[in-house]
Parts: sequence; C-alpha cells; structure tokens
Amino acid sequence: MSFSGSIEDRLEIHELVMSYGHAVTIKSPKAWGDTWSKDSVWSIPVPGMDYIEGRENIVNSWIEAMKPYKQIVFKAWLGTLEVNGNYATGITYTNELGTDINDKKTRVDGRYEDDFIKEDGKWLFKKRSFSILHMD
Repeated sequence: MSFSGSIEDRLEIHELVMSYGHAVTIKSPKAWGDTWSKDSVWSIPVPGMDYIEGRENIVNSWIEAMKPYKQIVFKAWLGTLEVNGNYATGITYTNELGTDINDKKTRVDGRYEDDFIKEDGKWLFKKRSFSILHMD
C-alpha cells in the first residue's frame, strides 16, 4: 500500500510537507528550518549541495541558494508515505515555479525521497534526497 500508519501521523506529515512548501514560497529561513531535525541531511543535484548535514548547515545553504530568486512558488504532494512508530518514509513530488532577479522564469518538477522522524511529539524531516524529473 502506498500509505500506511495512523491517520493522525499521516496528517501531521502532510502538514509538514505543506509547511515546507509555504516556507519556500514566503522565503522564510526560520519557518523552513523549523521543518528539519537537528541532525538532518539534505541532498540536491547542485554542485556543493549533494550532501549537507545538520540543520544549521542546511538552512545556511538554502539561504544562499535562494538569493538569486525574487520569488519561488513551491507546490508539493505526497506520492507514498509509510509510518512505522516514530519513523516514516515517503516520496514527495514537487513543482517549483521561479522568477530570478533578472526576471527569468524557471520550472522544476522533482521528486524527494524522504525520511521523517518524530521528535518531542513533532514530525520533522530527517533526510531529503532530491532528483529533477523535468526542468525548463
């Protein structure tokens, strides 16, 4: 089955994914950083960003990556989610529409392989590995 675990946990993880997208769209390092566990890992196919460990390093890298953009609209939806206690795995699909500081428009469709962890009663990203499915 593509989705398993309690409805409550699945809803909380869904809200985590939505909060992440909202934080990107409003360009909030604080809100975006609050979605990550302290010892998390982020991996995206950009030189120097293929493996970033630790929330502080991840947030600092994201701040630098966002500098060339006036706006990004980040949409995401879960394709799979399997919850097992305080740990979960899933696939998140994304669509990012961006406008850079030179008014160039971009669109990236992608896929995150996600590991989630529940810490102190709150679901957070433990690991996110991104791959590009389409870009123009």
